[in-house]
Amino acid sequence: MTTYIQSDELHELCEKAALARGVGAQHASWFARALTRTSLMGIDTHGLRLLPLYLRELDEGRSNPCPVMRTMRQSGGTALVDADGALGVVAGTYAAELASDLASEHGVGVVAVANSNHFGAASVYGELIGKRGLIGMVTTSAAARMAPFSGKRAMFGTNPICFVAPACADDLYLFDMATSQISYSQVKHYRRNGLALPPGWALDADGRPAGDPSRVAALSPLGGYKGQGLAMMVQILSCLLASMPLDHELSHLDAEPYDRGRQIGHCLIAIDPARFGSLDRFRQNVSDLMETIRRTPSVDGEQVLVAGDPQKASAASRTSMGIPLNADEARSLADEARRLGLSRILSDNEALQKEVA
Repeated sequence: MTTYIQSDELHELCEKAALARGVGAQHASWFARALTRTSLMGIDTHGLRLLPLYLRELDEGRSNPCPVMRTMRQSGGTALVDADGALGVVAGTYAAELASDLASEHGVGVVAVANSNHFGAASVYGELIGKRGLIGMVTTSAAARMAPFSGKRAMFGTNPICFVAPACADDLYLFDMATSQISYSQVKHYRRNGLALPPGWALDADGRPAGDPSRVAALSPLGGYKGQGLAMMVQILSCLLASMPLDHELSHLDAEPYDRGRQIGHCLIAIDPARFGSLDRFRQNVSDLMETIRRTPSVDGEQVLVAGDPQKASAASRTSMGIPLNADEARSLADEARRLGLSRILSDNEALQKEVA
């Protein structure tokens, strides 16, 4: 059975869960916003599903609830930030705001982040930059899941890239992709449901195509050598600029130990299009470009979409209907609501209340 929770209630629960673990008020608000916004956009692999894991990181010491994030080096529009083991969503939000501030002052802002943790969906930070009227790009390191082209050992993370550009009426072109053919969450989904993987998605331990999800040793790069090239680009920006470990040297998000930081690196770039001409004209041109692509005749008669369209539709639907939870997610949220004494959320959600009973 699917349970639904309203976004304001999820935000309150996430915020109070962070506050209860010693996270400061500003950082707890950022934490709640990131998880709630991700879930609203329909990026369910990186939204509220990660709440128990992030709370465990706080409980056991992997993430620092009270980080002192410092700018270690700054020159013009560039900065190197030490996140001091912060929750990744806190470090990512801090860096997005800093990159945007630098771009507003210098035309371009580039922030490399060291000593962070998993920061969820890159599009959350791209959206923050875009809402400031800026072009943005966001990358992060990740533990190795993907083999290089023609290789058989995982050497790269799924190494996401997010790109954003502001359009008219507060709209955005918001593109967020992994550099692997699929995410590891999709492999788990196929395994749980007894489904075979399509050819080219993943490899077994011998580097051969893996149709059986239980035999997957590495994911395939998106588009062969092109995905490998993009993954290396992300590693250079996220790991090497910040002097952080490479993907294959990182522990996995859900692996022990939880008592030490993972030394994740991020890179966030912001560009002020107003330095190149009229911002209003630029926004209009971005909107016109998106609409031109949407009007392209399609093969099957369905609407041609551009990046960000599915997320906008999901956010509109879930703002109205609520955010769906599977049984495990409902049980986890109900347990946390009970621990926090959030009786109103439980009473407003009969299905959640049943999970506690």
